[in-house]
Amino acid sequence: MLNFVGMIEKDNLTGVKSVYRWGAEYGLGFGIYLTLMALAIMYGFSHSSLLLVAMAMMVAAPAVVYPMLRRYRTSMRGYAPFASLWMLGILVFLFGSLICGMVTYVWMQYVMPTFIYDQVMMAIDLYKGIPGDDAAEVVRVMEAIVERHALPSPIEVVVQMIMFTTFLGSLVSMALASVLSLRRVPPRIPGNKRKL
Repeated sequence: MLNFVGMIEKDNLTGVKSVYRWGAEYGLGFGIYLTLMALAIMYGFSHSSLLLVAMAMMVAAPAVVYPMLRRYRTSMRGYAPFASLWMLGILVFLFGSLICGMVTYVWMQYVMPTFIYDQVMMAIDLYKGIPGDDAAEVVRVMEAIVERHALPSPIEVVVQMIMFTTFLGSLVSMALASVLSLRRVPPRIPGNKRKL
């Protein structure tokens, strides 16, 4: 058992990759996926069809991560414990969100520096058209934020995005790891190509 834990936690001379290395490698591809989704969201405010694409990608994210956890489990001959699968999922979301966050920061800082301001102004115009005291209060608060130059900076938005994505990813990874942990490991038969 201790040898198996050592195999998971660090690379060894037999060539077994650590769960952290698996997470970094899968996180690269998932980061590209998240980046495309983020760009679809940002450009979706001017092209509504892209918002539908972004929503579809958001819903499909667990289906994208699941094969990654399954391949890791297969590489461990089906004996990857729940904790390792869960950790791998968290790392995939963490590294993926870091890549997405870096691209998003560059986009908001240099490509579209007025993005946050434009979205707040759009929200103000939207709430102005809604009757009621609650909507009027929201408008007053947002206008005060704009007047005091208290809008969040791109780096603040990106940090919040990374934290939210990683937290949500930990919950998704917990569910995926539970599903994989409950699946029966087929016997090791030579030539058996069945997926776990």
